[in-house]
Amino acid sequence: MKDRYLICLLLLLILFCVSCTQQTEKKGLPEKVAREKPASAKKEPPKIIHIAGETIGVNPKTGKLTVRGKGGDVEIYTTGKTIIHIGRDNSSLSDIAAGDKVTVKYLEINGKNIARNIFISREAPDDGRSPKAEIPSIKIPEKIIPDQPPEPPQKALPSS
Repeated sequence: MKDRYLICLLLLLILFCVSCTQQTEKKGLPEKVAREKPASAKKEPPKIIHIAGETIGVNPKTGKLTVRGKGGDVEIYTTGKTIIHIGRDNSSLSDIAAGDKVTVKYLEINGKNIARNIFISREAPDDGRSPKAEIPSIKIPEKIIPDQPPEPPQKALPSS
């Protein structure tokens, strides 16, 4: 009888210890889900937008450039970090004139178009000559006939 009593007491003690060591269940969202931000709070990085067209207006004081592209006119603002190239040279916004062919890479931030890169290609002045006219033509002789056969090379004697 004592053995059964001891076994029952031991089983109760084990069950009590196991139930005390188990963690209480947390209410609410699991920890991993609770750490993540809601989908609406996540911001996507801004995407670079390209536009190619003709400059309509330039205002260096406000840093504003208006470009007419296929989709219409776009107002683009420059910052100190905006890179402006006219041909292969670095330039500034004041060097841009209305009517220049331009390609702009910009970001839309808070409803404003902020330029990252501005590339301008200006036509070379037309002086009436085509680029092909500048290259001289080369005439290839039909056949070269020497008067005498070439002399065989002389062997140099080693110096002593």
